[in-house]
Amino acid sequence: MSTTATDSPTRTSFKGADTLGANPQQSILNVLRVACAPAMQRADFASTLQTIKQQFFVRDFNSIFQTPTNLSVYTAQYVPRRALCYYEIFSLPELQSILKRRPTVYCLGAGSGSELVGISAASCTALGGKNKSTPITVHSQDYADWSEILQQLEDAVRYKWGLTDSHVRFEFSIGDLMEPAAEMEKHVQEAQLVTAMFVFNELFADKTKAMGFVKMLVKNVQKGGYFLLVDSAGSFSSVQVGGKNYMSYMFFDSLKQFFEPVVSEDSRWFRHASNLEYPLSIENMRYFIRLYRRK
Repeated sequence: MSTTATDSPTRTSFKGADTLGANPQQSILNVLRVACAPAMQRADFASTLQTIKQQFFVRDFNSIFQTPTNLSVYTAQYVPRRALCYYEIFSLPELQSILKRRPTVYCLGAGSGSELVGISAASCTALGGKNKSTPITVHSQDYADWSEILQQLEDAVRYKWGLTDSHVRFEFSIGDLMEPAAEMEKHVQEAQLVTAMFVFNELFADKTKAMGFVKMLVKNVQKGGYFLLVDSAGSFSSVQVGGKNYMSYMFFDSLKQFFEPVVSEDSRWFRHASNLEYPLSIENMRYFIRLYRRK
């Protein structure tokens, strides 16, 4: 991905832990306001968003994400709350410790950019170390082509926060989690941290392929590497197997011979500040989190 915004003479200079200022949540929303302004100015924004919500209700994910005109609207509405939440998650001591090592982070199903923004924001603190020769690499993967959206977000992140290629590198690739190819396995093998944030439930539309995906992770996450699983803590994350309902994290919790839990919470609330300014409503989120270390 290019770094057009870093070439602007008026861009903000990187200030390490002080980059986000006194109100990090508002700073994150300011980035999104810049990146999503063209989408929010669309005459069909409201009608497109309503269609997306209807398709979510019936879990018709393909109709949402395989329609290019939906993508910018989806990002403007749904990325803000997740980016804020992900910033909080990656500010946890365990995740900060990983980011300080300048890892490659391979983000599964991350085309809409929540991980790009949230990790970039949390990186501002983690990048305060002396070694600046190796950047953090954030590689977003998705089965739809989000490259234009991710470029807009990257440009805004670099412009507003002064992040350069020496701080964070951004990459994107297209691939289907239901049909993991050799390239995807290679990316998993090379990453020090693999994330699956609010994507795992969609996989269980086909339980056989979902379990194949789990096996792929077990096989390819490097020893000593980390796997981060985050999703809704509500019934939306329950999966029916053999007439019984299971929360999706239970499948990984059972793999104790492969994954050691480092962070484990079944229910955690993200609540945003009440005085934030953003053109669209932002909802609070209740989620579960699992950070596993591969044995």
